[in-house]
Amino acid sequence: MKIYPVFLLFILMACHPFQPLEIKPSLMMNIHVSGAVKQEMWIEVPNLSTFEEIKDLIHFREDADLSNIHPSQILRHHDRLIIPSIKATPCISLNTDSLEELMLLNGIGQVSAQRILEYRQVHGLFRRVEDVMNVKGIKEKTFNKFKDQLCL
Repeated sequence: MKIYPVFLLFILMACHPFQPLEIKPSLMMNIHVSGAVKQEMWIEVPNLSTFEEIKDLIHFREDADLSNIHPSQILRHHDRLIIPSIKATPCISLNTDSLEELMLLNGIGQVSAQRILEYRQVHGLFRRVEDVMNVKGIKEKTFNKFKDQLCL
C-alpha cells in the first residue's frame, strides 16, 4: 500500500497548482560611505545611482576632497565610497620641486637642496623617498626629520 503517498501527492498538486517563483529586482541598493565625512554610514539609494545623484545625502567634512571622484560614476549595491581629505600641508616632491621648495624640508639647507637637485640630474627621478639617503650628507637621522613632508 505504498501507492497512497504518491496518490496523495497528485491530489495535493491538483488542488494547489504550481506557480513559479517571481523574483523582482530590487529598486534600492546600499552604499557604505566613510573617510572625510561627518559620520560613517550606510545609505540606501535607488539602484544604479551616480555619485552626483547621491552626494546631497552625504554630510562631508570641510576637508573632504571630491576632486578625484567622478560625478557620473555609477554605484553598485554594497559599494564602499571612501572620501579622501585634502592634505593640510602639501608634500614636497623630490622629483619636481625647486631648490627653494626643497629648502622648506626640516634639516635641509641650500647645500643639501642643491645636492638633491644634482643627484636628480645625474641619476634620474627618485623611485622611493628613501632614496634621498643616497644623496651626500643626508643619512637616516636627517631623513627622519623630514620624511613625513616628502613625496615623489
